[in-house]
Amino acid sequence: MQAHPVTHLGREAVPLWIADEAHPDPESLLAAARAAALVPVEDDLYPGVRAPAPAAWGEWLTDALSVWPEFATTEVLRADFAIACQDPARLTPVQRIPHFDTTDPAVHAVLHYLCDAPHQGTSFHRHHATGFERITPARAPLWRQALVADGQRHGLPPMRYHEADTPTFERIGTADLRFNRLVVYPANCLHCGNIAGSWSSSDRLTITALIRLGER
Repeated sequence: MQAHPVTHLGREAVPLWIADEAHPDPESLLAAARAAALVPVEDDLYPGVRAPAPAAWGEWLTDALSVWPEFATTEVLRADFAIACQDPARLTPVQRIPHFDTTDPAVHAVLHYLCDAPHQGTSFHRHHATGFERITPARAPLWRQALVADGQRHGLPPMRYHEADTPTFERIGTADLRFNRLVVYPANCLHCGNIAGSWSSSDRLTITALIRLGER
């Protein structure tokens, strides 16, 4: 695995960890995904289909992440094969803007790209009105109020996947997509997949996971 040095994005120095040639046998993961039944999950805001990733992938991940000292001790909370393939016409307003996964600062998100170009990666954003790049528990009520104000000022977001800069968000960085690339970032940062140009192909395969940092 080829681990890159950690980089930091935006005014709040959102950390981003990237490693290439991450898994020793990515073809086995492709085979497992083909055998899995990826389906929409009820009450899930993910704009596509999911299926549980193999347990062995989670075991591999905890070992792989130890290349970075920050992840010497981690717990895998969930891990799924995931393909973003929902028709933009069916997206709810909250699915058409950058989002965060949790306000818990100990939880981090993991993306394992199992596809390649012309698919694109993941972008990270700053909210114009508040300046927020991460949503903490203290910021969550202000965030909800700010979204209401955005709707009053700018109207609902367009019926499409979020792309680059808009009147309400500024992109602060991107994790480019590459086959067998592993990307890790705080789950409370504002982010979105760059899937506007490829959702209809239904083959933007990833493994998405949430991990919690443990005591060292």
